[in-house]
Amino acid sequence: MNVETIKVGKTYVLKNGLLRRLEKLEIREGTLSAGYTPIDRKGNEGQLKWSKAITFAITALGEAKA
Repeated sequence: MNVETIKVGKTYVLKNGLLRRLEKLEIREGTLSAGYTPIDRKGNEGQLKWSKAITFAITALGEAKA
């Protein structure tokens, strides 16, 4: 996916099959960062984690339909 196409509040499926809900997009330490909540296979939500927005967009295959 492209960085411009990801939207806050949507849940995305990653290449490994796991789900991530994008909570925040903000500039941290000079780079655009994505704050996301991981969702495991049982539907349990984890703690907010941060990664580069580029990395998040590259690993996201598309929006989850569930």
